[in-house]
Parts: sequence; structure tokens; C-alpha cells
Amino acid sequence: EIRFRSLEGLTRRYAEAAELNQAIPDDEKIKYQERLDFELSIIDRMGFNGYFLIVQDFINWAKNKDIPVGPGRGSGAGSIVAYSLRITDLDPIPNFLLFERFLNPERVSMPDFDIDFCQERRQEVIAYVTEKYGSPSVSQIITYGKLQTRAAIKDVGRVLGLSFAEVDVVSKLIPDKLGVTIAESLEMEPRIRETMDSNPTIQTLIELAIKVEGLVRHAGIHAAGVIIADGDLRLHAPMYRGANDENVVQYDMKYAERIGLIKFDFLGLKTLTHIHHALKLVQENRDKKIQEKDIPIHDSKIYELLSRGDTAGVFQFEGEGITDATRKIKPSKFSDIVAITSLYRPGPMANIPDFTKRKHGESPVEYILPETKAVLEETYGIMVYQEQVMGIAAVIAGYSLGEADMLRRAMGKKIKAEMDQQRERFLSGAKERGHDAGKANELFDLMYKFADYGFNKSHAAAYSVITAQTAWVKHYYPAEFFAALLSTEVGDTDKVVKYVKDAQKRGLNVRAPHVNFSDYLFSVRGDEIYFGLGGIKGVGGAAVEAILEARAKQPDQKFKSLQEFFEAVDLRRVNKRVIESMIKAGAFEGFEIHRAQLFKGFPQFIDRALGTQKDRDSGQVSLFGMLDSGGGNSQEIVTLPDEKPWGRIQSLAHEKEVLGFYLSDHPLKGFENLSKVWASNTISEISQMTSDDVKPPPPDQKFNRFNQPPRKRVIVAGLIIESKEMITKKGTRMAFGKVEDLTGSAELVIFPDTFSQCGHFLKEERPVLVGGTVEVNDGSVKILVDNIAPFEEAMRKTQRITFRLDKIAEDKFEDLNQLIQNFQGNTQVRMMMNIDQRLMELETESVYKIQISDAFFEEAHQLFGQTDFIEI
Repeated sequence: EIRFRSLEGLTRRYAEAAELNQAIPDDEKIKYQERLDFELSIIDRMGFNGYFLIVQDFINWAKNKDIPVGPGRGSGAGSIVAYSLRITDLDPIPNFLLFERFLNPERVSMPDFDIDFCQERRQEVIAYVTEKYGSPSVSQIITYGKLQTRAAIKDVGRVLGLSFAEVDVVSKLIPDKLGVTIAESLEMEPRIRETMDSNPTIQTLIELAIKVEGLVRHAGIHAAGVIIADGDLRLHAPMYRGANDENVVQYDMKYAERIGLIKFDFLGLKTLTHIHHALKLVQENRDKKIQEKDIPIHDSKIYELLSRGDTAGVFQFEGEGITDATRKIKPSKFSDIVAITSLYRPGPMANIPDFTKRKHGESPVEYILPETKAVLEETYGIMVYQEQVMGIAAVIAGYSLGEADMLRRAMGKKIKAEMDQQRERFLSGAKERGHDAGKANELFDLMYKFADYGFNKSHAAAYSVITAQTAWVKHYYPAEFFAALLSTEVGDTDKVVKYVKDAQKRGLNVRAPHVNFSDYLFSVRGDEIYFGLGGIKGVGGAAVEAILEARAKQPDQKFKSLQEFFEAVDLRRVNKRVIESMIKAGAFEGFEIHRAQLFKGFPQFIDRALGTQKDRDSGQVSLFGMLDSGGGNSQEIVTLPDEKPWGRIQSLAHEKEVLGFYLSDHPLKGFENLSKVWASNTISEISQMTSDDVKPPPPDQKFNRFNQPPRKRVIVAGLIIESKEMITKKGTRMAFGKVEDLTGSAELVIFPDTFSQCGHFLKEERPVLVGGTVEVNDGSVKILVDNIAPFEEAMRKTQRITFRLDKIAEDKFEDLNQLIQNFQGNTQVRMMMNIDQRLMELETESVYKIQISDAFFEEAHQLFGQTDFIEI
């Protein structure tokens, strides 16, 4: 059966290639057939026909159910049988992927397909397998959680009856080092020993914790592993029931394989969910049906996007380091991105500069032996993949690919006796083929050195397909790309903030959530992205479901009034807390009632709606119901009390409370002109500095804001958006943080001396000035802080302020006069106007003096909608 299905599948692959204008010539098809026959013989000889058929069955079931499945993962992508059976989706032959890296005919080992599924629907595939093969034959795998350092201390403390506060003091003294033990902590942090000496209870706590540290604490379930057995698993292993009544083998993964149980990995990959959701949005928003398999991974626009560093949301390429490397390498074809993902790791990373120069013709591409060109040409003569080690052994020394895989494994183990045998075999084979012994030996040494770092090309190539797909969607459908990306990260506020800013930088408008336009997740209307109702804190899935159900029943699928909204939704699911969160998020804009007024008066709408629903349920009709059968108008039926509108800062504070960040505006808006006076640079300007720009100034040069500031020290105006305190080895406090202005963000390092003076400003969400020396590395900015001061303090030192009357409408002059009256103080005011291209000062009847503050700028912004008419 596997042969029949493979031949049938390969024929379909030929047809698909032809449809994409990539038809495989008839003489090439001979290679495919020979490779298929070879692989089928090995699979049959090893007894893995059933394994392949089981995998292809549940993968193709998932694809038929529109469940996204990855194009491949691990060494299995090197199999033409897997490609023909649609287990993988990358043709291994033109990509030079080797079957022997997956199944070695000269070394019997279990096949291992790791399959990525849509994270949200992975469980459906497991349920299908369970139903098909029978619950007694399908099981998940146990994992054993061990008591780590802090967990051991907390558990022992609980048993001893200590309070949380007592245990927490000790727990917080454990150093933040991965895998640190209690014994190591005692050496690294002397305060633990001091606490033990002063408190016998703590000494008992630590002594007992040392004894239980590392013991098994609890059982869990392996995130991906599923066992499918031939018959009842209870005949092979002890079992137990999981929390959701699932079968679980009580042997962990290693021991389950030892007794002959076969594991299948069902992995969840959220990028598959992201791409699938984005393509669904394209279909809904633009009426274009595109499937993942239709995306052309060789489209030049993919590589242009990556080359300019536009990598936010692009699978595998998001980090600053890999983005910078990609920008320098400038990938121009699929094999380049496969190489980048393989090179950007400890060890191989050292080859990136040489790889870049060779690609751009700045360095010659050299080969120790010219025959290795066929193997190394795609990576410009640099060994990048394990398959290249195997290929060189085959080409130069006549190894079979099975033998070559054994060589690769031996090189990785570095057992001297085994390596001596392999060297002799390699040199002997090279000599038989007429190669120079010295160069062959040099080549073997290079392969040996490289074996530790070589990457599995099959895995890199398969995952690079997902990279290319995300980049393609981002280029052609950016609104849908970001809406889907934000939806997959809706639970991670930091990532939502990052991606919203990235979308805004591309000119996309990310709108606040709205009861009439938003869905549970982020959605797209035209080129605008609407924040998802499910992303509002305090608004759960049940409430959103009730709102969407009610909206769908409206004539135009929109609520015409607030009264209509409250009467239509199920108020048992949409409670007062939900309404409050939605008001704070701005979800009821456009109903001619401002947020403060609605926040104070919305219970009246609820009371009215409950009364109407009660009358409707009892069969009564009110006088209002007879007069207005359309549901009434909220302004006519409910009269809300007058309420002063929230100021911009208050509205933004509420927005951040329920969304996690500022969406509609930013507290720094309006301070741009003032920032230019007190700040030496914007963060964007600093990020573009070179290492020469940030060298320390000469010893005799001091900072003076009226002169050109020294290059090393900077002052930025911004908001501190995150901070984390820590205790140093000396017991003093310091902090790390991040400051943000309207152009970007920078990391902050606040050492103990500065922290003792300014640390309290880190928690205040108001504009501040941050001063310190700067480090710039590949565009990322780090400021070693020496001072933090509230912006308001700088404002009070301002001696004169100018209002440009030509920048505001004449009917706003009275508002300006009122603003001045509201904020009388010590700063002198002058009025300027551009008359006939000349800036002239206007004489006023009296001398105006005002007090500049955050509140002054906020009221100016509220009155005029902007503050660029204010100059300092």
C-alpha cells in the first residue's frame, strides 16, 4: 500500500509543480523514481511501512479538515517518500536534502517525524488518532517534575508552617541563575548564611530543602508525545488517568522507547495559526482565497523585505541580532535564508562575516579540493550543514551516504580510537580517487572541527518555508498579517505593544476596540485593524460571545444606539465590570456620549434594559414601546447626568489599564517642542550613532545644554515603561528598565548610587528626563543612567514661553486667554505672529505670566487638539 500511495502522491506533486510553472523535466523524473524506489526498499527492510502510513493518515486528515500542518520538521524533510505522501511539503531533491540523515540503512534506528500543527487545533488531531486506533491503544506520555531550588524551599516552608513572608525573604535571596542549587546559592549569596545563623528556623528550612532538592514532586504530561500501540497499552506499561481523563503511560519518554513503544510528536506551532488566520482574513476582507501551499517561496519580494530588516513577526528572524545579520547578508534566494537560520547560532556565527563577504564578492570563494564545490557552492564554500559533511565524505572518499552519516555521528562523539579509524578510511578513499593526501587530511580536519556546529539542513530548509510564507504575507497583505499576528499574541501585552507599534510604523491604523466593528480577535476592515474585544482586560470570552450574538441579530449587524445595545445583549454575561472595561477601552465611541458621562450613567441603561426585557418576558408593552417599536433612542429614553469629560491623560490611563498600553494617543504627545529644549537627542537619533559618535568626551569638556552636548552623555525625554529591581552581591539595590519616547525605546541600567537617588521615579508613569552615558550596539541603545528627573521640574525652570498665534484659529484666541488665566505663575509669556513672512512679537496690554506643568499641556492639548503653537 505504501508503494501505491507514494507513486500516486509523486504524480500529484509533478502536476502541482507544473501548475506553479516549475514543471520537472522527464529526465529529472528518473532521479525522483530512483530515489523513491531506494527509500521504499529501506523503509520496507526496516519494517517502518506502517509507521509512514499512520503518519500520512493523520496529517492528511488534518489537512482535509483545514487544520494547518507544518511543511516539515527535523531530518524527515529529507525523504521523498514523506514528500510524496504529503507528510512534508518541501521537495528534498532540488534542495539537496538527504534521506540517510533520517533513516540510515547501515544503522537501524527508530524513525522520528515531529509534526507541527496549528496550536489551537492540535488536540483535534490527537482526538482523531485516539478514535481511529482505539482509546486503549493511544496514550500520552508522563513527565516528572522535580523540586528545583525555590520550589524546595517553598514546599518545606509550607510543611514547617512558616508564613509566606518568612519563606519569601529566603526565596528572593536565591541568585537568578539557571539551574542554581541551594549549595551554590549559599556560596554566591552570603546573606542566606547570615539569615540561617540569626534564625534557627531558617537554618532548619535550608537544611531540609537541601535534602529534598531534586526529588520528584509531581507528574505531568509531555507537551507533544503520543504513543500509538498495536493492542492494549496496559499489556506493555503501567498507566494512569490524566486530569482530563486521558490515558498516560507511566514510563517517561526515554524508557517508553526502550520497551519498544513508538512515539509520535504532535507539536503546536503558533506561526501556523498566524499564517492560516491571516489568509482567512484576506479571504474575508479582499475576497481572495489563498492557501499556504499556493504561496511562492521564491518570490523576490520576500527577500527584499528580509534584506531591509523588516522582520517583525517573521518566523525565526525577529531578534535584533539575526535581523542585523540578515540586513548585512541581504538574502536573495531561498537557500540564503536556510543558511542564515543555520549560521545564526553559537559557533557557526563566527562564519557570518566571511559568508557575507563571499556572497557579495568582497572575498574569494575558495575550496580545499575543487570537487567539494558541488557540495559547498550554495553556501559560498563555507560548511554550514551536517549534510555537507556527509556529501564531502561521499564525493571525496567514496563513502556511501549511510557510511557518511556514521562518520558525522563519530565526529560529533569525538572518540579518538573511532576517529583514527575514520581518518584512515577517509584518506584511503581520497587517495584511491587521486586526491592530494595533504589536502585530504586538511579537509578531514576542517570537517572534524565543523562537526560540532553543523546544522541539520532538512530541518532548517523545512522551517525556512514558514519564514518565507510569513514574509510573503507581510509584504502583500500587511493589515491582515498584523491583525492575525496580534490575535496569536493577544495574551502577551508586551508583544501586542510591540506589534501595534510596528503596524503603526508601516502606516497602518490600529483602531481601538468597538462594539460595532471588533470581533473577539483582531480584525481588518479595508486597511484598518480593529483591536479585538477579547484583548480587553476584564472582558471574557462569554461576554464577547454575547455581544457578537446580539450584533449579528441587528438589521445591519450594528447597534444604532446605546439603548439598543443594552436591550439586545445578554446582561447576565455582559455584566457591569465588563461594561466598565469596555468604556475605558473606548469601545462605545460614536454614540455621542463621552466616556466619563457613560461611565457614570451606564447603570441607567442597564436598569432600563432589564425593565424592557422583564416586560417583554411577561407579555406587557410599555407606552414607550408602543410609541417607538424600533427599540427607542437612548438620548430620548435615558437622560444621563452632565459630567466633565475625562482629560487626555485620564483617558489614556484607563486605556492602559484595560489594554495594557496606550493605543489611541501617547502621554508624550504635546511635549515635542519642550523635549527639544531639554533633551540632547531622541532615541531614534541615538540608535543611528556609530561607535565613534559615542566615544567619551575629552576630560576637560563638560556638559552644557546651550552648547553642542558631548557625544558620550545624552539626555532623553520619555516615559519609563518597565523596570525591574535586583539586589547586588553587596546587598545594594539597582535596576534595569526601559525608557520610551515617540521615536523608539532604550534599555536603562541604573546602578546602586543612582538608584538610591532616583529609583522612586521608575514606578511613576509620567514624562521624565533620563541622563547618562550611552552604548549603541547594532542600533540598540543602552543608557547607563546617572540622573532621572520629572519633566515637570524642568518646566518650572523655563523662564519664557512663546505662543505662535498664526498657528491657531482666531476663534480660539479666547480659549488661549482662558488657558493663561487658569495657569498663572512665574514664566513670562510672549505672543508672536508670522506677518508677511516675518515673525513679529505682538504687544499686549498686560504682562502675562503662567505656570508650566503637565496639567497645562494637557489642557492645551484638550482645547486645541495639538500644542505645536507653543514654543520655548
